[in-house]
Amino acid sequence: MADPLAVATLIVYLILLQPTLFCFWAHGRRGFLGWWFLQVFCFIRIAGNAVQLHEDATHDTSSHALLINSIGLSPLMLAASGILHEARRARNPAIRPKLEWFLVIQYHLLVSAALAFIIVGVVQLESGTKTSSTSVVLKTGLAVLFISWVVLMFWSASCLLFSRADSNAPAYVAGTMLLYGILVALPLVVFRIVYGAISLMLELNHPSSSFLASTVAKVLLSTVPEMIVTIILLAAGISTRNMYKGLGRWRRVDTESVDLMDRK
Repeated sequence: MADPLAVATLIVYLILLQPTLFCFWAHGRRGFLGWWFLQVFCFIRIAGNAVQLHEDATHDTSSHALLINSIGLSPLMLAASGILHEARRARNPAIRPKLEWFLVIQYHLLVSAALAFIIVGVVQLESGTKTSSTSVVLKTGLAVLFISWVVLMFWSASCLLFSRADSNAPAYVAGTMLLYGILVALPLVVFRIVYGAISLMLELNHPSSSFLASTVAKVLLSTVPEMIVTIILLAAGISTRNMYKGLGRWRRVDTESVDLMDRK
C-alpha cells in the first residue's frame, strides 16, 4: 500500500514547484541563485517521494529514498543564502561585488562539505559497509550543516541590524521584505536538522527504533517545517516579483543627474 504521507508530500511539492518557477522567472538573473536552488529542493523532494512510492510498490528495501531525502536540506539552505544575496544587493546597490561573491562562494563550499560528509555516511549506512568511521563521518556532516545554519542566521540578522543599506535604493523595500522572509523561515530549519541528526544516528545505532517509523515525528519535525519554509520564501518572492521593474530607468536618470552635476 502506498504511503499516504509520501503521496501527499509529492502532490504538495508538485504544486509548490509552479510558484517556484514563477519566482525564478520574475526575479531573473539577480535572483538566480536563490530561486534556482529552491527549484532544486522541490525537485529533490518530488524525486525522493516518488522513489519511496516505487520502493513501497515493489517491496524494494534498498532505501534510495533515504539518500535522496538526506541531501534535500542542503539546497534549501543554499536557496535561503541565494535569496539573502539578492536581498543584500537590493538594499545596498553599492555593495562590493567581489567581496559579496567571495562570501557567497565560501558559504556554498561550507554547505557542500556538509553534504559530502552526509552522502558518504548514508551510502556506507545503506550499503551495509558500516565502519568505525561511519559515525564520525555522519556526525561531522551534521555538525558542519548546523554550523552552516548558524552562519546563515547570523549573517541574515546582521544584515538587518548592522549592515549598511541605502534606504533610497529603488529595490530597498523589496530587499527588506526578502530579508524578513529569510529570518522568519530559518528558525524552522532547525527542526529539520534535529530530525535528520536523530534519524541518521538511530539508523546507525538503533535501526529498529520506533522513532524511525513514527509518522507523527516525521510530519512535525521534517515534512511540515520544510513545507512552511518553502511557502514563506515563495510568499516573499511573489510579493517582490516586481522589485526590478523600472530599475533600469532609475539608473539612467541617476546617471544623467550625476553628469549634470559634474557639468555644473
